[in-house]
Amino acid sequence: MIILIWMVIMRHVFSLNLLFVFLATFLFTPYLYAEPIKEPSRPKIALVLAGGGAKGAAHIGVLKALEELNIPIDIITGTSMGAYVGGLYATGKSASEIEAYLHTVDWYSGYQDEVGREEKNIRDKKYEDRFAINPSLGIRKEGVKSPKSAIQGQNMLKILRETSGNPVSVASFDDFPIRYRSVATDIVSMEEVVIDHGLLVDAMMASMSVPGALPPYEFEDKLLIDGGVTNNMPVELAKEMGADIVIAVDISSNYMTKEQIGSLFDVASQLTNFMVKRSTQEQAEFLTDKDILLQPRVGDIETTDFSSMPRAYQEGYDTVMMLKSRLQSLAVTPNEYAQYSNKIKQQSANVRLAQGAIIDKVEVENRSHYESDKLERFIQFEQGTSLNSDYIEDKIHALYASNRFETITYLVEEDNNENVLKVTAKEKEWGPNYLNFRFFLEEDFDTHSQYGLGASINFTDLNNYGAELRTNVELGTDKIFDATIHYPFYLNHHFFVQSNMMYSDKKRSISTSSLEDKEPSNSMSFYPVNLRDFTVDALFGVEATKDQQLKTGILYAKGSHELTGLSAYGRTEYERLGATLEYNFDGLDSISLPTHGSLINARYLYAFDKVKSRDVEGSDHSEQYIDEFTAEALFARSIARHTFIGSAEYGITNSDDYLVPVNPIELGGFNHLSGLPRNSLIGANKVYGRLTYRYRWFENDLGMFKTAVYLGASAEYGGLWSMKSTDISSAPLIFSGSLFGGIDTPIGPIILSYGRAENGLDSVYLIVGNVE
Repeated sequence: MIILIWMVIMRHVFSLNLLFVFLATFLFTPYLYAEPIKEPSRPKIALVLAGGGAKGAAHIGVLKALEELNIPIDIITGTSMGAYVGGLYATGKSASEIEAYLHTVDWYSGYQDEVGREEKNIRDKKYEDRFAINPSLGIRKEGVKSPKSAIQGQNMLKILRETSGNPVSVASFDDFPIRYRSVATDIVSMEEVVIDHGLLVDAMMASMSVPGALPPYEFEDKLLIDGGVTNNMPVELAKEMGADIVIAVDISSNYMTKEQIGSLFDVASQLTNFMVKRSTQEQAEFLTDKDILLQPRVGDIETTDFSSMPRAYQEGYDTVMMLKSRLQSLAVTPNEYAQYSNKIKQQSANVRLAQGAIIDKVEVENRSHYESDKLERFIQFEQGTSLNSDYIEDKIHALYASNRFETITYLVEEDNNENVLKVTAKEKEWGPNYLNFRFFLEEDFDTHSQYGLGASINFTDLNNYGAELRTNVELGTDKIFDATIHYPFYLNHHFFVQSNMMYSDKKRSISTSSLEDKEPSNSMSFYPVNLRDFTVDALFGVEATKDQQLKTGILYAKGSHELTGLSAYGRTEYERLGATLEYNFDGLDSISLPTHGSLINARYLYAFDKVKSRDVEGSDHSEQYIDEFTAEALFARSIARHTFIGSAEYGITNSDDYLVPVNPIELGGFNHLSGLPRNSLIGANKVYGRLTYRYRWFENDLGMFKTAVYLGASAEYGGLWSMKSTDISSAPLIFSGSLFGGIDTPIGPIILSYGRAENGLDSVYLIVGNVE
């Protein structure tokens, strides 16, 4: 009975359902089958952006004008700078947002990988001040090796990450708000490569890697270079992607005239321009009557003249506006363009950026001989926190400042529903042993010139934790052979042990005033002296920060002094065994022409000396305990073009009187008591101070490099003495000063100076390179 009642009820329910479906179908059929709201029918418009370096700012002006004309873009293809601008626009950035980068991004830094001196480790600063010529050469068993390009692209990659937001990898660039492709060239096959997926930064960088300036970029087992070599204006690609109408922007350079071709660089530039223009013209043949070719007047702008980017931007904008009447046919209504813009904005919110991503795991892809845990200590990123791009960029920059890596990059990728921060550290391909060179000259146009030529090999692969051996040879006025082994501790790389071994043979012309503790004058005579020394030490130290270190240890020295022009004084031989404590702080931006920062060095030595003097009357032996203290400080500050420098040096020795001290202090020369010959004063004790004013006059482009031209003046006071009976109040201290002009170059400063001191002493100096 219950089953029968249940069947009757369900029959009525089923009948009611059928009635409801019938009524709903009858009443709402017009709405169910009505046509969906469609976007206005219009052709698909592709924007094709050619390569051209700094001229690519014209693309931004074109975009700005197209936005004002309400012309929507559905497809973007680009090469080189066109790939960069197009990539930013494809991910949803507006023309105004991209335009801001013209004024906020230092594009020149993209072609300079060298980090500032103040960012380097204090040990590297001292080394590179001496061996300042760094041609980026490595040495191996097979011979000398060089990099594939002048720079490695570290800073350019940073610019691309920061300006693009560093989007995470995508399966297809069709997923961007605007469909996008970049074009590069496979340097092995010399064939065009279309990049349609992966990391946007990879797509940009591969397309922008100008041969010679930037190295081939690794992408999916290919070595890619600038796409301009094979396809500088990818029109055909845009049509293959379904474009009905193409707006192509050609920013080719003009050919140089016969008069303009004056160097091998001009010849190379003309040949490169020919290849790029030829590929551009080949692509222009794919344009039809309904397509539009824009040619902003930027042909005279150099590809690296980033100061002209605002002008290029304006030319791009003006070119569109001059064709406004023709382009107007592609415009949509203001309401339709607003809908288009809102759609782009909404979709851009779906573009996942590395910035702000919650990091679940950190991985280091270590492509170097260093231990991974050493690299991970530099990163120090806490898992489970959101990624701060500024923080990670700073960490990478600090590691890169060690000057041991070709590139250090990072990305965020998804793996098993986890966000993985992946840092890739690639050691210099031409390492791990590096060659540096040295050249200096201080010419006083008299008989007291000094010069030096040197070479150094830095072996960096002694172990996996940063142990290094530096061997140096220097010939010239001074002959120096030295080697230093630096061995950081395994558990804490701030602590280290170090050993130095050095042999030096120096020739000096010292004044009679140095021998008699008298003020130097223009009537003094000079005598040649040979200073020979062999020193070896063993030190323990700590680098509290990259700018400072503290060292202590023992040393042994053996050497001789011989006054060859004064046979009555003969030869002095010595042996020394001592303990030393040394503190160094160096935060200067330049050792030769600093504009800011400070330097402090202090050293204390306690030693036991054995000294044997030989002269015409026989020989004399003495033994004694001595202590020495030396210190120097320098501070530099700049206000606009004006730089002010103050420095002071002090040295005191408690020992017996010797004609030439065992470890002599030297003084004399430009900025070391100007007006006197270089190192013409020798003594055991020193007091010296200097105030310098320098003016940054103007910038000068010397072709191979750009530099400022400086003018300056100094006021100096100081001197040396050796006798125990002389104290600082009676020491032979004098005033001096200088006027100078100079520039900074890749081999060090070049300075011309006139110096004058008390008692009629003066000199004209030509200084090339870091003299110290």
